[in-house]
Amino acid sequence: MAINKYGHFAKAAEASHITQPTLSMQIQKLEEDLGVKIFDRSKKPIIATSIGKKLIEQFQLILLESRKVEQLIQSYQTHDIEGELQLAVIPTLAPYVLPTFLPLLEKSHPGIQLKIQELQTHRIIEALNSDEVDVGLLVTPLKIPSIHEYPLFYEPFSVLCKNNHELSNHKKLKYSELSHSDIWLLEEGHCLRNQVLDVCALKKNQKVKAKYQFESGSLETLKSLVDNYGGYTLLPALAANVIGNDSKLVNFERPIPAREVGLIYRREHYKRDLIEVVGETIIASIPDKIRKIRPKDLDVIPV
Repeated sequence: MAINKYGHFAKAAEASHITQPTLSMQIQKLEEDLGVKIFDRSKKPIIATSIGKKLIEQFQLILLESRKVEQLIQSYQTHDIEGELQLAVIPTLAPYVLPTFLPLLEKSHPGIQLKIQELQTHRIIEALNSDEVDVGLLVTPLKIPSIHEYPLFYEPFSVLCKNNHELSNHKKLKYSELSHSDIWLLEEGHCLRNQVLDVCALKKNQKVKAKYQFESGSLETLKSLVDNYGGYTLLPALAANVIGNDSKLVNFERPIPAREVGLIYRREHYKRDLIEVVGETIIASIPDKIRKIRPKDLDVIPV
């Protein structure tokens, strides 16, 4: 598996915590036992042969099933759900979910160990497919055939603007009332950026005409810009929980634009019990008013 991932015997050996000669000898013996070449060593990086690719797919299934057995035995012996889970979270959720979710998980399921990374959506998908992470917390639906989605909750969007901004005079906003000239956006690569552009009827490659053009990787930076400089931005509900003294939140008319937040993982994952516990705990950790929101009054914006 590691050779297929890294395309290099030395890197694969290091990742597998064995020496390169040992790994080379094991692969050579496996090829001799099977009577086929699994890897083409003449290529740089090393690649799997046509039969090698098919065999690796089967090896992955065998490894997955063996891990399922290990997980079942561990759960049976301890009478509790425990184990290690690699979790990746998008940057527009991590600072608003993790601080309340982690203490609750530690209290309710102390046997679960999390290793957490903050990654953008495309990197989470890549990491899932390469087994670098077990589960991703991000915005759904993605509708990728090989990936299972577990919707958790919905976050309505609202407009954050300066107290003296023209939008601050509205009780409720329509999409058509949003200006293109003074909006602050997240940088390219964030799915939230695309959703905001959809709400504002801006093309994804269209430049915003403004005196200052700045794109941030942080919603907190955008909030600070609005509070201290002006303009406006769109915030999902969790990020709108705390705002500056000189800023105001303005809600939308129904149907309210919103994003769906969920977990994604590869189908038939052997840690499914752990993933479900994480999902249930995330739902329990978010504010009650957000947990109770249902999609019937929402315009759920595609990713």
